[in-house]
Amino acid sequence: MVPSQLELKQLDPDKPRKGSNEMYDEVLNPYNLVQQMEQIIASINNANMTTEVLGRTVSYNDIVLFKITELKRDETRYFRADESKYIDEVPEKKIVFIVHGMVVMGLGRTRCLHKLSYFKILLSYYLAHLDKFDIFLIPIANPDGYAYVMGRDIYWNKNMSPQSDCNGAMLDRNFDVAWNSSQGLGSCSQSYPGPAPFSEAETKAIRNVFHRHGHKIVAYINVHAGMYNPTEFKGEAILYPRGYTDVQSDDDKYIDLRGDVEEAMKNASFQVVTVTVETLHNWYGTVYGTSVDYASTVYGIPFALEFVMQVYQDYSIFEDRDSIEEDKYDYNALTQIWHRQIDVVFNYIWKSSQGNNDNMM
Repeated sequence: MVPSQLELKQLDPDKPRKGSNEMYDEVLNPYNLVQQMEQIIASINNANMTTEVLGRTVSYNDIVLFKITELKRDETRYFRADESKYIDEVPEKKIVFIVHGMVVMGLGRTRCLHKLSYFKILLSYYLAHLDKFDIFLIPIANPDGYAYVMGRDIYWNKNMSPQSDCNGAMLDRNFDVAWNSSQGLGSCSQSYPGPAPFSEAETKAIRNVFHRHGHKIVAYINVHAGMYNPTEFKGEAILYPRGYTDVQSDDDKYIDLRGDVEEAMKNASFQVVTVTVETLHNWYGTVYGTSVDYASTVYGIPFALEFVMQVYQDYSIFEDRDSIEEDKYDYNALTQIWHRQIDVVFNYIWKSSQGNNDNMM
């Protein structure tokens, strides 16, 4: 059983801020996601959004893609040198494709991935770059797993599809790249990759976005919590290919990105932890069938990344004060760390695509 729409609305234990809109005291809801996103986008001046249902899960939840573009494109007339005349068409923008919540472990403790007031802040960081890119976003890529973990203190990292012994497959191990190579994991494992590559509706939906839009996707970013609870402290990370081998072929561009990330962190007032920029293999050990490796290896997406968000304690840093949003570790991690890192990553991708075409090969 997964929670109903009413139950999901009541899951978040935080007290609402005084004077806040009721919507922003709720959590992202797979049963009402389109309406929630429409309300958020309506409050942002420069954004226009269309929606596409990519598929449906075994629990009949829609997997929804939100295509967000700049509301008012530059009307400047562009000069076409080869025809010696001006044209009115605006050059087509590249796409940054972002997937949230495919991995659901720790998601219920990571506010920016489920609580609307925090999620809107994170979304604003992405949309600050609409002048450079179109943003394709799946806010809940594993709606069945999301609904199952929210409000429950359980260790769960899969969807809810029927399997041989135990339900669920780990979606970020279900992509067709070095899939299940000699793992031999049973369906009761939280890392079970499914019975075959793309056996799951959720991964098929993501694959179809690559298939239809891969020629325009300049970056793919898989965003999730990194741990189950705050007692397991590993930190924040930006990860890049590959996970299935320690042999790397395109380290240079990511090493340059690491330097930009380290420089940005020098100015952050929140210094609980630095951000690791590393390969999937160096962070996890050997992992197979990941979406980042699939995007990079199969579709040649120029930048394929994983944002790993540390789960922090819920209590206030200042214990002698009332708990307010600005005092929480996760709020500071969002506004101090991820605000900087998203700007750094998006600006680096833009700079590379404009001035260093060798990096885009």
